[in-house]
Amino acid sequence: MADKRLRYGANTLAFIVLIFAILVMINYLSSRRFVRMDLTEDKRYTVSKSTKNVIKNLDDIVTITVFFSTEPATVAQTLQEVRDVLDEYNAFSRRLQIDYVNPADMEEGEKQELRFRGIMEGPINVFEKDKAVIANVYRAIAVGYSGKEEVLPVVQSTSNLEYELTSAIVKVTTKEAKTIGFLTGHDEYDINAQTQANQQLRQLLDKNAAGQYNITTVDLHAGEPVDPSVTTLVVAAPKQALTEREKYEIDQFIMRGGRALFLIDPIAMQPQSLQGTPLATGLNDLLEHYGVKLGNNVIGDRRLHDSVQFGDGRMTFIQPYIYFVKIHRSNFSQENAITSQLEQLTLPWTSSLETLAIEGVNATPLVKTTEFGQSFQGVYNLMPGTPIPPPTDLQVYTVAAALEGKFKSFYTNKEVPSIEHAEDPEGENDEHTHPPTEDAEDRTTITESADTQIVVVGTGGILTQLNPHGAQFFLNCIDWLTLGDTLIGIRSHSITSRPLIEVSGLTKNFIKYFCIIGMPLLVVIIGLIRYLLKRRVQRLVGTYGSRI
Repeated sequence: MADKRLRYGANTLAFIVLIFAILVMINYLSSRRFVRMDLTEDKRYTVSKSTKNVIKNLDDIVTITVFFSTEPATVAQTLQEVRDVLDEYNAFSRRLQIDYVNPADMEEGEKQELRFRGIMEGPINVFEKDKAVIANVYRAIAVGYSGKEEVLPVVQSTSNLEYELTSAIVKVTTKEAKTIGFLTGHDEYDINAQTQANQQLRQLLDKNAAGQYNITTVDLHAGEPVDPSVTTLVVAAPKQALTEREKYEIDQFIMRGGRALFLIDPIAMQPQSLQGTPLATGLNDLLEHYGVKLGNNVIGDRRLHDSVQFGDGRMTFIQPYIYFVKIHRSNFSQENAITSQLEQLTLPWTSSLETLAIEGVNATPLVKTTEFGQSFQGVYNLMPGTPIPPPTDLQVYTVAAALEGKFKSFYTNKEVPSIEHAEDPEGENDEHTHPPTEDAEDRTTITESADTQIVVVGTGGILTQLNPHGAQFFLNCIDWLTLGDTLIGIRSHSITSRPLIEVSGLTKNFIKYFCIIGMPLLVVIIGLIRYLLKRRVQRLVGTYGSRI
């Protein structure tokens, strides 16, 4: 009997140990392999694929140190949200070391060291006992790798934390920054201009590029090749025609595998007015050879367009302006990472594009108008309030396109163009062009590129008329050309537009009175039905229950 009890006891103990081991194994596996359901449209509560790729491919330990105060309650709540985000990161990589530090527990000397690292207290408003007081708190995160450190000095919320964290990780783990070159010398958009809009764009580039980009200018007047360090060349709204030699250098840059972004204005505005004339940049034949034909027009959209503010010196007016084409989600390409998660974009004074079938090149229309797009040509009077020509031949127009593949050189079987010089101010030399130089004779034209990408947009207004959506689109173009899809999917989570659908007055009244009268009436009806059913059951029980 004793042996039987001992045997049953041993079996019970073994069963308990086995169940415990199974639970431990399930818990471990669930921390590494789990499934979540995120029903939001853009999966904003799920760590993006971009972040997973970054943290899974780390080659060494990255330390993430959270310097957060634990009081007051609002800061403690933000800290808990930060923990939730970092738990997601930790689940996808074993090369993350995450630590939490409350600087209130540190000595003054240690706090001084934090200040040198850019980690310091900041004031917040706290409501206590029916009054507002100022509290100094820490809300910083430091990301370190191999002696390099990137600090997020103030984390106010987690709405954009994934992008900022992944950007910081990319920055400290990157071995070499990429160089973005802005073409200059043709009255293009000047990335170094000291204007408010330009400074905003530089700040966005510096912030969103995660330390990936060096910004430089590219001058091709001397006939020199684009510097080999330049990864992506931006041709941003040139107002003067490029010479054949400059086009040749751009062509050869692309043949060497360089990426290019062309923002081409279709018109030149007259000073102090909105009178436009067609603008010739000399790039039409080059771009058509690559696979995009410029429309040489200005596109308006009679269904979706933005409003503009203007005045006559006494009053200010806001009115619809069809030449500022507004794009909503349904008119973005969902196949390309540049636009797949954008919600809205306004393109001012844009021309149409036509993608051509070129062998070895895949063309993707990125942005389109609605079916109510209208083309305008000739001399343009673009003043708000000016009568608009009647609608004719309304259709969908492509206004931005991406090209991928192996491109053929525009200068195959052609001589290397000579370097063109400005006119001699003394009149001693009437020749504006020199014959081919030794440099040109020694150049060997590359006739086919490696796999590379080109983006063409029918306006440079996304930079000159800068707004958050235009800046986002521009940054997505730069990231896709230069880094691929690394950070695009993260940043786009913060760009959201949910306009209300316009409904008829009858529908509005139906919804209104249904909420006011219909819903209470529905509750009364349901209650009455429930009451009648309950009484019937009671009668049935009283009738048949007495017979049992």
